[in-house]
Amino acid sequence: MKKILSLVIILALVFTAMPNYAILNNAGFEGGIHKNERNTQKTKEYKEMLFITGTPTLLQGTVEIKESEKKLTYNYKLSSKDGKISMTRNIDLERIIDDNTYHRQRVEVNNITKFKETITVNDEDGKKTYALTNYLLHNSTIGDNQPVATYYQGGWGGSKEYTINKTEGKVIEEITGDIYGYDHYWGGTETQKIHKDITFITEDENYKEIKQYGYVDIDVSFNRTKKMEYFDNLPYQTSFDGGYTLTEQDETVMKYSYTLPILSSNKAASNRKNIGSGIERFETLPTQQKLFIPKFEDIKGNWAEWDIKRLAGLQVIDGTQRYFGPNLNMKRTDFAKWIVLAMDLAGEEEQTSRRTSRTQEEKPNLFADISGEYPDYKYIKAVKEKEIMSGVGDNKFAPEGNLTRAEAITIVIRALGLERLAPNPPFRTRFIDDNQIPLWAKKAIYVADQVGIAKGSTDGYIHPNEPMTKAEAAAFINRFITYLQENMKIDHRENIINY
Repeated sequence: MKKILSLVIILALVFTAMPNYAILNNAGFEGGIHKNERNTQKTKEYKEMLFITGTPTLLQGTVEIKESEKKLTYNYKLSSKDGKISMTRNIDLERIIDDNTYHRQRVEVNNITKFKETITVNDEDGKKTYALTNYLLHNSTIGDNQPVATYYQGGWGGSKEYTINKTEGKVIEEITGDIYGYDHYWGGTETQKIHKDITFITEDENYKEIKQYGYVDIDVSFNRTKKMEYFDNLPYQTSFDGGYTLTEQDETVMKYSYTLPILSSNKAASNRKNIGSGIERFETLPTQQKLFIPKFEDIKGNWAEWDIKRLAGLQVIDGTQRYFGPNLNMKRTDFAKWIVLAMDLAGEEEQTSRRTSRTQEEKPNLFADISGEYPDYKYIKAVKEKEIMSGVGDNKFAPEGNLTRAEAITIVIRALGLERLAPNPPFRTRFIDDNQIPLWAKKAIYVADQVGIAKGSTDGYIHPNEPMTKAEAAAFINRFITYLQENMKIDHRENIINY
């Protein structure tokens, strides 16, 4: 979020992971798409379908987005490919933001305060000017900030009224829209479902009013995705055989379908319909970042070799050591560190440390066995403050204790904030050893099974109280990353668009 005033700075520190919905993830509420969603300060390439002329037409151009604490401004300059249609649109929105620090939620309300829109059509019938004379729009979005992801949902309703050449007719659009989205370190997706009911009002040769009706459905999806892709090193006489590249790419997609009248003063012709559909998209060039190549001497051929290499490449695992120890038990302190680094939760802690470094405040004990001098202090502090890892009794963290499968699964589901997907107790999971699952882990294991993060063994056991090995922990965190990259996108895009 752009830090304009001290109040905004304070809110940004509290809600670091909260996306700025109206800016970061869309270009207004018109059903269009734009390129390079992450850059909020520059003019963007933009596409939008125009329907109010009765002939669906793709307009392309730019949108400029300006943001302040209490105001959003969108300036559009668009035209058709053949140059026969041009549009200018200027929209000002009032922003009202209500942050609830206790529940880590934010409500944003946007209302139209100023508008101007002019569409000029030059075709064989002469010149027509569509002027927006009335525009009402009310939008509200709520975001829920969980430890590693922010989820949000919103909706809007609006009405636009245009005059044609001042006296030759009117077009009225009634608009409803819904927004569903999430944002986290590994990606973000927002899906908009928009419906427009359009009324075309003209006169026949006897000056009698004619009303014709049509409707449009638009699905817009904004996506940001980080991926790890393996590359081979082709030379034979070299010190490594390959490695990973971290890529990040933005994609926006607009799918639309329409049923519109064929505009005519002839009553028979006015009953015919123009039906069609289409799709438009933008993609950015993926960024490229080579990941470090670990040279562990004890993982070649191990079933989790590539999981270990991926995390070491990301520097989640220390890849400078000669040995990894894949069959050693995972320690609680190491898992806390891996989770924080894999989800980029340490960034927030480091920013806070830099802000408070001038005061040189003494670090308080986190637990009875975690003092301010503990080497992994900042990682344990992060998981404690975000309430994804807690102590083991007597105010102890047991950093060198073995991590159980039940603990690992619970940490991940708490980080996602998905405990609500489990039924109210008492209930049973599908695992044969359900009676061995600790009560505090029951909901997390049920949800992890439902969303595909933890499936248990092939013979139907989850082994909740067994220690997790380092190899298993590496595979588990990679499965968590894949879930964030792929599964969440399916649920927030394909499942909604096809609903």
